Amino acid sequence: MNRTRTFLWQLACLTLSIPAFSRPLNNPDKQASEGRTIPAANKLYTMNTATEKFVIAKLYIRPESAAAFSQALETLAILTRKETGCMEYTWYPEPTEPGAFTLIEHYRDQAGLKYHFAQPYLAEFIKKLEGWKSKDLKVYFLSSEPDALKEDK
Repeated sequence: MNRTRTFLWQLACLTLSIPAFSRPLNNPDKQASEGRTIPAANKLYTMNTATEKFVIAKLYIRPESAAAFSQALETLAILTRKETGCMEYTWYPEPTEPGAFTLIEHYRDQAGLKYHFAQPYLAEFIKKLEGWKSKDLKVYFLSSEPDALKEDK
């Protein structure tokens, strides 16, 4: 069940990053031909994802460090989810790749992402990660806004 939930979350992240789904409606309340009012589309279609940021990271952890890593990562997730700019923070171990973990982060905007990177608990986690990792991590930054992740934004 957890794997299904994660897959659906990844699918939602990809869907929300497509500009056609992220544009606000021009006429939120249209009149139907019979005179009925058709309410605006739900939040999924009216939210402004042009400024939202996604981070997908793949971490590789030594087997003997997996328990300590998982505990520290869950603590990091709890703290990060409390941040104002964080919309979602989830992680899971890769079932077919022992020692591999995937993190999916979703932030309201660039300011939320910058705020997260400035937190002391993230710096502490990264220091600990150096001792746990078995190889270099892979991090991908996604945004539907061109050049949105440049430092000057």
